[in-house]
Parts: sequence; C-alpha cells; structure tokens
Amino acid sequence: MAHARISANLPPDIDPTKAPIAFGERALPKLNEELRSPELLTQQRALMALCDLVHDPENVYQAIGVGFLDNLKTLLLHHDSTVRQKTTEILYIMAMHNVGSRKF
Repeated sequence: MAHARISANLPPDIDPTKAPIAFGERALPKLNEELRSPELLTQQRALMALCDLVHDPENVYQAIGVGFLDNLKTLLLHHDSTVRQKTTEILYIMAMHNVGSRKF
C-alpha cells in the first residue's frame, strides 16, 4: 500500500528570483492582487516575493495598509501545503515587527 509523503521542500517550478515585482509603491498592491489569483503558481510566486519584502518594517506598514492581513488569513486555509507554509512564515515575520504585532 502506498503512503503519502509530505515534503517541506518547495516545488521545483517555483523560482523566487524570477517573481515579477513592481517598483516603488506599486509593488505591494500588485502582490496583493496576485495573491487573489486563481492560479496556484501565481499565488506561490507572490508569496515568495512577499516573504522577502516583509523583512523591512516599512513594507510591513504598507502591507497592513494595503490589506494583506485579510488575504493572508484566507490563504491559511488553502489546499496547497506550500501556500499555507509560506503564509505562516509571512505572518510570523510580520508579527515580529512592532507595527505588525500591534495590528494582529
């Protein structure tokens, strides 16, 4: 009988270095739109890019203003384990910042 194996490794077709990110103030709203995309690969790439951006407190402040928290909460219930894992990582990083911990 076959057993399901759940790996913590990312799928091979996701390249975080090739995630399209807009410049300046348009970057986070564009990523927020991509998180609502019905395509799984688009959501995964947006999460990879967002994970890199939320290390900066300025980006956390802007992300909260754009409305990322509501989208990230819904992604916690996603059927894909990679999406859930990266969403949890982003929420953790945001909560570690002063601005993010107040908004939670």
